[in-house]
Amino acid sequence: MEHRVFCAHLPPSNVCIGYYALQLGSDSVEAFKGKDKTYLGKNYTAFPAVHLSFVGVDEPYQRRGLGQHLLMDVFERVAAISDHAGFYALTLQSFNEDSTAFYRSLNFVEYSEGLRQPKMLYPLEDILTLVRGR
Repeated sequence: MEHRVFCAHLPPSNVCIGYYALQLGSDSVEAFKGKDKTYLGKNYTAFPAVHLSFVGVDEPYQRRGLGQHLLMDVFERVAAISDHAGFYALTLQSFNEDSTAFYRSLNFVEYSEGLRQPKMLYPLEDILTLVRGR
């Protein structure tokens, strides 16, 4: 699958200190749990999404707010994509327990059960409220 990668750097340097990658896709409705399953109805086998494939921060810059800054940039890009394409949520697959806790702290919710690396999502409706106040 094709990814678009975005890098953070501190001017005037072009050295990457953080990055993320996005791709368009879908995921199985069967994996989806929770109250929002009614949104997807009984006629769908998959839900459309923008997927956050990769995110990383160079070690000297970790735990200094860059990850949150990168995710805000993700949310802004996802909101812009929604002006041109329909989808349900931003999705990701968490890497480990620490990243799962980080994403939970930002209001991502798990939509899979029993996975060591859980699938998580942030509904588009919530992203638009955060970014645009609606």
